Amino acid sequence: MSEAVNSKTIIDKKDIKLLVVDDQSDVRGMIGNYLEDLGYSVEQAEGARSALDDKMAKKHFDLVLSDINMPEMKGFELLKEISERWPETKRILMTAYNVEDYLELAMKHDIGNIFVKTIPFNFQELTTVLEKLLSGEIFGIERYFDPANTTQKKYLIKNGMDLESDARRIVGGLPVVDKSNKLALVFIEILANAIFYGVRNEKADKKDTWNYNFVLSDEEAIIVTSMHDSEKFAVSIMDKGGRLKKNDVLFWLHRQLHVDDNGLPVGVFDSHGRGFFIARQYIDRMVINIDKNKQTEIIIMNFCSDTYKGFK
Repeated sequence: MSEAVNSKTIIDKKDIKLLVVDDQSDVRGMIGNYLEDLGYSVEQAEGARSALDDKMAKKHFDLVLSDINMPEMKGFELLKEISERWPETKRILMTAYNVEDYLELAMKHDIGNIFVKTIPFNFQELTTVLEKLLSGEIFGIERYFDPANTTQKKYLIKNGMDLESDARRIVGGLPVVDKSNKLALVFIEILANAIFYGVRNEKADKKDTWNYNFVLSDEEAIIVTSMHDSEKFAVSIMDKGGRLKKNDVLFWLHRQLHVDDNGLPVGVFDSHGRGFFIARQYIDRMVINIDKNKQTEIIIMNFCSDTYKGFK
């Protein structure tokens, strides 16, 4: 989950210093060698104490990639300390486990960027995430694709009465996918969030008073971009409100996933957050980019093959 910075940075990779922290030497070496091959200046640490005392205390790093489960200090605690001591350093947490198991810790330690270590490792996705964070150019799904082998469609969503038909139109523009009805439901929920919260700034507890009979101007319209290639498809839903907050999303997801003594989600009756939970159930990736009070982009991505499918 990325939040925009005030200025954009042009990447000159040889000047960018990265630190890879992982107690497994083979994983650490694999990632470090790959990033060096891309042209970055890379160092490695086998644990949190080594990262803090032997590396970061002596040298500036632009970005730290850390595993979650390590002896001495967990990745969440390491990145929290880095945030406090070196707030300009960007942070990515890596895990081979279910991200949803860590939502409470993500809120506690203010972690938004969690990268899934798939098998096989998705190096191209890691490259994209790094470039987004280092450049500050966080918006757009184009960077996830090779434009030479990609089909792209764009839509302007303006009519409050047409969300269901708009959602089905978006699904219809994608390659043949499983569970198309459930995917349409995902789009309906996210489009509703973008229009009613992002643009119109409606209140979640006043849904019974909402007026759906409106048409947004071209300047207010929700911009939807879909792209697909032979490996995956992705859809970007962007509003010009920028009202979404990282910790709110994590809080809503946590309430839908955490159950009470009766086995029901503690947020089963919540008036907000359902759309993000539904999206998480039916898609492989959810990326949320926020430029406060300017724009919000929600990207959902599904893989067509089983290679990376299912790693949420």
